[in-house]
Amino acid sequence: MTTPTQPAKTLVLIHGASHGGWCYERVAAILRSQGYRVFAPTLAGLAERASMDSRRINLTTHIEEVVKLFERENLRDVVLCGHSYGGMILAGVADQIPDRIENLVFLDAVVPEDGKCMNDYVFPGWRILPILISVWLFGRGYRMTPPPPAWFFKVNKADRAMVNRGLTGHPFKTLTEKIHIGSNADRIPNHTYIYATQWRKSSDRRAVRARETAQRLEGVRGRERSRRHDRRAE
Repeated sequence: MTTPTQPAKTLVLIHGASHGGWCYERVAAILRSQGYRVFAPTLAGLAERASMDSRRINLTTHIEEVVKLFERENLRDVVLCGHSYGGMILAGVADQIPDRIENLVFLDAVVPEDGKCMNDYVFPGWRILPILISVWLFGRGYRMTPPPPAWFFKVNKADRAMVNRGLTGHPFKTLTEKIHIGSNADRIPNHTYIYATQWRKSSDRRAVRARETAQRLEGVRGRERSRRHDRRAE
């Protein structure tokens, strides 16, 4: 008599701004070799999908894409992991389909509050001004470009050229649209926040705010790792 095998654990990995599914290629290969089922989609308007019209892409677009992935592949009991801007996507998806998710993993990511947008966290107050100028000068008013270079994320020197080749401008509406979420994510059994200590100083207001938001959520397990912000691409 053969022993029934347990179904493979499913992971959905969501990248951050200006990146694409390519940044998870190495870690996805390792996970698949260990028997995991891994999806690392590229969000609309980025990487190999950068030719899409950014004027038609907003935060809702990205959230709906991931929800449709769950429905198309009939994904359940999923570990949903998001990096940086990917935290916005996690929050939106978790609010819509919490019963399909087993664990939300915020990987050095924004943990948004209802009524906030990405720019509220990363470019608060006057910090948005140079970004707006860049968007209008180089992105025709609807694209954040050029993207930050690999050194900004403290990518190791050996991988910087590879990462720079993959980085693309980011649809700006995804950063300005405010998210509207309720408390449905509370139904998800597990929540994890992983904070990369090597990228930002502990006194960085943006980093502190993300951690404090995560810590206020009931049941969130926090972990600090001596890692760079873009470590998963290395």
